[in-house]
Amino acid sequence: MPGSSGAAISRMNVKPRELNQGGTSTTETVFTSDGTIPVVCPLPPLQLTGDAGATTGGASAFRVRAYGRVTTAGAYTFAARLYYGTSATVASNTALSLAQSASVSTISSNWLIEADCVYDGSSGRLIVNNARTAIHTTTCQAGASVTGITSNNLTQQGFVVSATFGTGNAANAAYLDGFEILL
Repeated sequence: MPGSSGAAISRMNVKPRELNQGGTSTTETVFTSDGTIPVVCPLPPLQLTGDAGATTGGASAFRVRAYGRVTTAGAYTFAARLYYGTSATVASNTALSLAQSASVSTISSNWLIEADCVYDGSSGRLIVNNARTAIHTTTCQAGASVTGITSNNLTQQGFVVSATFGTGNAANAAYLDGFEILL
């Protein structure tokens, strides 16, 4: 699988706004630029199939990485999750990592999600070999597979990241500072 020093072939499409779940909200929310437009890291199948954009054949290994910061107003939990999809609606996307949370106690901390993936240009299948989420020292692993990925680049395909707090508070804030696909 690719290492952390691979070349980025795709980055998030828009600048994300702060994710804040004030009041009592604890709803899982996709990072957006304005509340409606999701922050997507586009999947470029033509760049993954090798031979100058061949539309069939070939497989490529790559890593999806998302990272950011989180601040809470108390001893609250925080969870970040990676999805295959391009919707601001969580349920419209396919989960690629587990939703495991960690306690963040009135401090700023960092979070990171990395998923090692293989794209098969012949079958149009994306396989997630290993997905890790780190918030402080919490990690989780999951495997998933997505079918029906097209290699024509006419339909937007990609990944989104969601986050949620275990307790709503106006001072809770999460930031998506980086979101990229590395070869």
